[in-house]
Amino acid sequence: MSSARSSRPKKVVKGGTTSTRKHRFQSFNQRVATLNIDPIHKTQRASTEINEDNPTASYFKTDLNRWKDLNLSENFSNFCREITPLCDSLPQVLHFHVDIASILTSFIGKGDSHSLEPLLSLLASFAHDLASKFELHFSDAVILVASLAAKHADVEVIEWSFNCLAWLFKYLSRLLVPDLRPLLRVMSPYLGKEHQKFFTTRFAAESMSFLVRKAALVYHKNQKPLENAVSFILAEVDEMERQARRAPLYNQGFMTLLVDAIKGIDRGLHSSGPTLYSCLIKAVLSASIATKGRMELLEGVTVGLIHHTEASTFHPLSKVALRAIEGQIHEAAIGRISDAALEVCERLLCVLSTVRKGSRVQEWDSTVDALLILLRVREEQNQEPTPNLLEAAVVIMQSAPLDELIPKVRLVMDRIANKRNQDQFLVFCNIFRELDKERFEGLIQPYFVKHVDLIVARSTVC
Repeated sequence: MSSARSSRPKKVVKGGTTSTRKHRFQSFNQRVATLNIDPIHKTQRASTEINEDNPTASYFKTDLNRWKDLNLSENFSNFCREITPLCDSLPQVLHFHVDIASILTSFIGKGDSHSLEPLLSLLASFAHDLASKFELHFSDAVILVASLAAKHADVEVIEWSFNCLAWLFKYLSRLLVPDLRPLLRVMSPYLGKEHQKFFTTRFAAESMSFLVRKAALVYHKNQKPLENAVSFILAEVDEMERQARRAPLYNQGFMTLLVDAIKGIDRGLHSSGPTLYSCLIKAVLSASIATKGRMELLEGVTVGLIHHTEASTFHPLSKVALRAIEGQIHEAAIGRISDAALEVCERLLCVLSTVRKGSRVQEWDSTVDALLILLRVREEQNQEPTPNLLEAAVVIMQSAPLDELIPKVRLVMDRIANKRNQDQFLVFCNIFRELDKERFEGLIQPYFVKHVDLIVARSTVC
């Protein structure tokens, strides 16, 4: 009986071939995963249809005329009857903007999925018409649309809502970018400060990334907008840690926000990406205490960017990170480096050199130099190398090209294998041999044998 069962052919499991049919069933999670909140590279329909030579032309009126023919739902038809007398031209829209905003928010608040697409599109067009005058309605509009996206069960409504938010942020960027802190405060519940669905946090972060990127673009002229935004994010992370509140999505929301602002197209970086990454590292290093939340944020952003990029496109960020480490090493030389900054440098070097086995690192010579100096600083402080530093040392010595590594092997090993680090050196050797036996035997084994001989000699004398 058992032999008959064992000889029975195994059931063949079909592979996950992507269907080519346009109309096919997808689960809620699959549909959410395919959404892309990116109006920055698109043009709103009303913007292309409006006659810009006419000074009284209105984006809101143009969009309304288009949707009247496309959407005949009862809720939207009722909306059109109320709104049409108030918006014949741009001057009329500006004059009745309080009434129009009230009617819009009232009908959007009903949550009718059949009419929300045109209503949310019209809200964005309304903001386009009002420009800076929309500031009066901005906070209420953002809270209304974000809460709708967070609570509605339809995937289409979620997409329309976050696209609407992104359009609002785009049209009001000149007003918002000088100080992003009020907007970050308004959006914080949807970035994960309060319990949200995972996709709400992700889309909220993606819709805001354009503004953070704009702040980085003007950094060379005015550093305050970006520095204030990054400082607010780090202060929120610290506050959540002080209160011992478990909100992992909040930290993840900020990671998504920063990674999306730094990313470019085709596995590349945005032109302002290195500036934003440098500002983040600088802010984390300036803290007197290396809090767990700050370390996780910097690590998460770095890991996300390593996965997004290739070696050639990640190079500007690795240069920024190594330059920051070198700057802190200079501070150590004059006795001004804090333990927190030293810990951040070690963790950053560990992440750069270990994620994807260091395949994104190109400047191995500078990386080995950074490792050497961090080891020297720990030695001068009469401290053992930290686990992060040992882990970085293992991967750097495994991954670095031999022609750049061999001239410095002795310097690295003399610092790791000194008398103070006996136990740490054995851990280092054990990890190294498990990961790369061949290079261990060629580079590390002579130092390991010498170290063991010293231990045996001391025990014999005793």
